[in-house]
Amino acid sequence: MSWRITDVRLRRFVATPRSTWMFLETETENGTTGIGECSDSGQPGRVPYAVKRLAERVRGSDALADREELCARLRRECAELADPKERFMQRTVIGGLDMALADIAARAEGVPLWRWLGAEPRERVPVYANINRSGGRRRPEAFAAKAAAAVADGHERVKVAPFDGPPLPGRTIVETGIAIAAAIREAIGGGPALMIDVHHKLDRDELAAALPRLDELGIAWLEDAVDVTDPEAVRWLAARTKAPLAGGETLHTPEQIDAALSTGLLRVLLLDPKYTAGPTRLARLAERVRGVDVTYHNPCGPISTAVCAHLAGLHPEFTLLEWMYGEDVDRPPVVDPPEHVSAAHLTVPTGPGLGVRLAPGLRCLPEDGEEGR
Repeated sequence: MSWRITDVRLRRFVATPRSTWMFLETETENGTTGIGECSDSGQPGRVPYAVKRLAERVRGSDALADREELCARLRRECAELADPKERFMQRTVIGGLDMALADIAARAEGVPLWRWLGAEPRERVPVYANINRSGGRRRPEAFAAKAAAAVADGHERVKVAPFDGPPLPGRTIVETGIAIAAAIREAIGGGPALMIDVHHKLDRDELAAALPRLDELGIAWLEDAVDVTDPEAVRWLAARTKAPLAGGETLHTPEQIDAALSTGLLRVLLLDPKYTAGPTRLARLAERVRGVDVTYHNPCGPISTAVCAHLAGLHPEFTLLEWMYGEDVDRPPVVDPPEHVSAAHLTVPTGPGLGVRLAPGLRCLPEDGEEGR
């Protein structure tokens, strides 16, 4: 049986005007197809070209015997690119390929991906509701309604990035963000956890103005307010807020992980298998992590979500998986079997490999970028 790679295909599914999920299918000579996801690369328009080049590079390689060296070589070449935006996009695409090759490798052994990765078994994984892409026109009342709906659906943890903008008329970015966060807190009450993602949108003066007001709301964590690999910045932030500090979604080297943990002030480390250039790379990086809660950054489609679910048993301090709530798309039937979330828990797919496929007949964009008919 030949495991030589015959093709790598990109399948783009338009979930919402803001979210196009990018799925990477890797096919072998024996007919086995592995799947990954390379969404949120920062340069979606360049991903089809990057995937075509990637296909040329890997075609003919053995998906099993060459997998580790192939991905390592691609990561080294990516690291040498001069443009940081290009590096980020290419690394995300490599992450999708690594997912697909891991899927193939686990299927070849007839085991679920979590077992192939050496993780502990999990039937269900706790998730939190990210409502950042479901707030209508980004008005406080729209976010408040969506947060209340999430809590009514059983979610006890809600995350939003209130400073993403644009500012409300006559208000600053700080005033707008605080108004959104306050409206959510009022809507969900004092029990459910509210996590705030700053997305690096505020400078230090703006942060200094926002932090006391966020502390009044009793937020569960403050994410990406500063560069977590900068010890001085982390110390500055920790001295000015009561909120647990979170971040790290784009970290992808041992040196970055070590820097993020060096102060002992980071409480929640977010890792993303796309941005680490794949789940096998993430598994190695996670070995360095101790003393913080580990969660998986995942504002993505159901393939990346399934990969993260398999990774949940990898780290003893894993706590939560990010799950996009309230986007105007019917998520479950995008994959077969359908994604299943209830009582704020995601069911881990069973069966060999990733345990899910893209649903037959899924309406995706063709390669030329025109919407399919």
